[in-house]
Amino acid sequence: MTNLSIAVCDDLKEERASLNRMIQAFCRGRGLTAHVYPFSNGEELLTAMRRPGQFHIVFLDIYMPGLSGIDTARRIRRVDGSVILIFATTSLEHGMDGFEVEASDYLVKPFREEDVARSLGWCLEHWSDRLRELSVYAEGEWMDLPLPSIIYIEVLDHQSHIHTQRRVVVTRRGLDDLSGDVNSGDFLRCHRSFLVNMNHVQGIEGPNFRMDDGSLVPISTGNLAKIRNQFIDWTYKKAWSRK
Repeated sequence: MTNLSIAVCDDLKEERASLNRMIQAFCRGRGLTAHVYPFSNGEELLTAMRRPGQFHIVFLDIYMPGLSGIDTARRIRRVDGSVILIFATTSLEHGMDGFEVEASDYLVKPFREEDVARSLGWCLEHWSDRLRELSVYAEGEWMDLPLPSIIYIEVLDHQSHIHTQRRVVVTRRGLDDLSGDVNSGDFLRCHRSFLVNMNHVQGIEGPNFRMDDGSLVPISTGNLAKIRNQFIDWTYKKAWSRK
């Protein structure tokens, strides 16, 4: 990932401009390119975020007219469960609300360039999988699919069908090949023909994973106990990582 798409939502124009400068300085130092999109309120941001994967990182001011940053974050999570959220605030009194919406960090105003660099550096280190993409050739063109947007991949008629939150992408690449490129601890090969993103698993129903799009993905009968245990272990690790 060398190009970052970042949203900055703050009702004060000078705050948006200042944060943009700090983000650009950090990215230049890391050899990254940042495309920063400014929004003056939560309603504007939500209009732009009608599909998951629109932004990699969202900076949210908590105290804004209309929708607060916390309320905006709650609505964002209904659309995109993996976007990195960083709050900008004058106090830390909303800590529990931030936990609820899985905020990655807080910046307390007035913050400095090194504060922004520390926050971005931490997010890039600890949430690298959320920023990665799977490149596939499909429908006559190359597509970059954000890993968090992939719900599961299945093989049908010697083609891989990649089920994302927006659409199904069909490619001739095999599942072994795609699994190697994904190479993420969030993905589990639960069947010889299926690879699931455990972030999208709602639960286990008999010999199947129930996905958050309503799909049932089969679990290999011979490895049912092992795969269930792998999913339970992943769930515990995920819960501890948020504490």
